[in-house]
Amino acid sequence: ANGALDALHPFFGKRELQGPFAELMAEVKRKVGLGMLADVRMGEFDAAYGTCCKILQNIIDSPDEQKYRRLRSSNNKIAALLATRGVRALLIGAGFVEETDALVLPTEAALESVRAALVGLQTLAVERAQGEAEQKAAEQERRKEKNTEDLEKRKQLKMQIGDDSQARKEPGWKAKAAGVKGGRDIVTAGDIGATGGGG
Repeated sequence: ANGALDALHPFFGKRELQGPFAELMAEVKRKVGLGMLADVRMGEFDAAYGTCCKILQNIIDSPDEQKYRRLRSSNNKIAALLATRGVRALLIGAGFVEETDALVLPTEAALESVRAALVGLQTLAVERAQGEAEQKAAEQERRKEKNTEDLEKRKQLKMQIGDDSQARKEPGWKAKAAGVKGGRDIVTAGDIGATGGGG
């Protein structure tokens, strides 16, 4: 069945894409990977960011070093990295190819895709840091507004207490039941909600 698909369309199966279509597909994969990474929690992103940058930078710095071009999924650190949403798509967009036990960057793969993945990742990290800073600033502003509002409520409450205290000093003042429109004279304990029968 796979042979039939390969015969019908050259882009199915394990054949490597080349030319402008391959470049376009790599760019799409990078964008998808970066988009997924943009939604990852901060701690998870930070861990993936450090490892991905190191992997990509090692390849750029030493393009002929084969050990940097093979990411074994049996390695715990690599397995954790690949479990982060978006990382696998980003690495495939950088030119890596999936094998049964690893992601491998073929020697003929263009380093431009690796550079583009690294730049995209670094740009995303800056955007996330700016977004987080803006979010913190907005939260601080919201807290400041709430504190100002609470302070104003306390001032009003103090004024009401002061007014009530002054009113109690006036001749003819009578205690009224709280929360009753127009008030009501307090004559018995039941007027304030205290009823007998307890014990």
